Amino acid sequence: MTPKKNFIPLLLLLSLSALFVFSLYPSSPPLSQSSPNFTTVYIQNLNSPNFTLIIKVLTFDRLASLSRCLHSLSNAHYDNNKVNLHIFIDHFKVLENGSVNLDEKLNESRRILNFVDGFSWKYGEKLVHYRTSNVGLQAQWLEAWWPSSDDEFAFVVEDDLEVSPLYYRFLRGLILNYYYNASNFRPWIYGASLQRPRFVPERAADILKK
Repeated sequence: MTPKKNFIPLLLLLSLSALFVFSLYPSSPPLSQSSPNFTTVYIQNLNSPNFTLIIKVLTFDRLASLSRCLHSLSNAHYDNNKVNLHIFIDHFKVLENGSVNLDEKLNESRRILNFVDGFSWKYGEKLVHYRTSNVGLQAQWLEAWWPSSDDEFAFVVEDDLEVSPLYYRFLRGLILNYYYNASNFRPWIYGASLQRPRFVPERAADILKK
């Protein structure tokens, strides 16, 4: 008769094998066709909203920064969606005391315009808006976009920023989850920031005073 101690390793091996087999087959039955899984639902919702996105680039006199910004936007993943690009170029300041070198400023503006005109945008229409007078950054923001419908969204970016190649997918996901998904919709959510917010509404008066 074989000693019992020789049977213990065999029993352990069979137990471990059984656990491995059961781990490959979950105890719950597969989802039926009438109950699609989360991935299927997400893919369906991803293609359902009929919304448009317009990129609003605000620039002034920084050609190197503008070039970096536009190339980062061009290298992002848009998943065959149409995305329009609008570029707003503020005019340089003309001071009364004549301290500004007009020839230098005009040449600088010409270089920026030539670069923007020649910049290729293959995802939608490209519009260039060059101001005839200096308005400042605040007016650039306020006048950059007025939505034409409830399904039009804008992504406003200043020329000194560089975006991730995945930024569009992130924004689209936010729109799907917090605007088109009725269970998550919140009327007080009116925008999202892709950088650390430094403007606090409660301190707006103090900031303007400074």
